[in-house]
This record gives sequence, C-alpha cells and structure tokens, in this order.
Amino acid sequence: SSRLPESTLVETVDGPARIVELLGKVMPVLTRFPDGRLGFRMMTQIRKLQVEEDFVELVCRGLPRLRLGAGQVVYTADFRQVAAGKLRPGDRLETGWSYPDGYSIPDLPEYDAVARGKDWQSAIAIDLVLPAGRGAVIAVTVKETASYFLTHGARCRAQV
Repeated sequence: SSRLPESTLVETVDGPARIVELLGKVMPVLTRFPDGRLGFRMMTQIRKLQVEEDFVELVCRGLPRLRLGAGQVVYTADFRQVAAGKLRPGDRLETGWSYPDGYSIPDLPEYDAVARGKDWQSAIAIDLVLPAGRGAVIAVTVKETASYFLTHGARCRAQV
C-alpha cells in the first residue's frame, strides 16, 4: 500500500515533485511495465489519509536518506514487495535508473553531493533502517501498473 510522508519526492513527467504538492491532482509518473520497460502512467487519487503512521528512514549507500511510512511497500532488487518498516540493513531495492557496468556518476554540481563521483550501483543498498518519527501520510493510485518511482530511484507500490 501507499504511505508517503509529505516531503517525499516522486519522479513525474515534469521531474521531481513533492507528493504534498500533488494532492488532489493527476500527474504522469515514472513506472515499470510488466515487460520491464520504463514509461509514464497517470498517478491519481493523491490524497492525505486520516491516520498517522510511523516513519522509517533508509540510509542507502551513495544516496540521500529516504523517509517512508513504515507501511509503504517497496520492491526489492529481486522484485519482492516488502513494507519499508520490515526492511533490514543489507536488503537491496529495485531502482529505476540503470547505467552500464563501471559507470561513475559525474562529479558535477547538478548531481546530489552524496552520489557525485561514486560508482553506479545496479540496486539500492540499504545500510541502516532508522525510526523517523510519526506523521500524516499520503496515498496514491497509479493506472495500469500500480507502481511508481521515487526521485530517490526506489520503486514503490501504489494502492490497487
């Protein structure tokens, strides 16, 4: 299920967008089709839930920290669906970004400082899973695929 803190960035057709800025709107977001291709489908029913949820913060090798609702389902590198609160150090997440083996992220200002100059990883490696408070969460639906990518690169399950 979908449980995003308001500050979460999702990858839209227009680039990164904070999920809270999309409340009540419809927006094409990056998704993966059953045949493995990447493309865009409409994210709809973007709404704040009337519950609060525990948050977890994922500390991932070479990437900015990622905060999710503990109930947010993410896809692992082997395509299992796991609630963020059940992830453990050493788990690896599916990513929407791919580069050839040996590619290094350029050491340029347009790339996040945490990732600049580092070798590309084909999956998102989790180093730590930390409690990160509690708060309101936003749920979404995505047409056809029921999944979407965060700007962070991780693939998440939407409401079905």
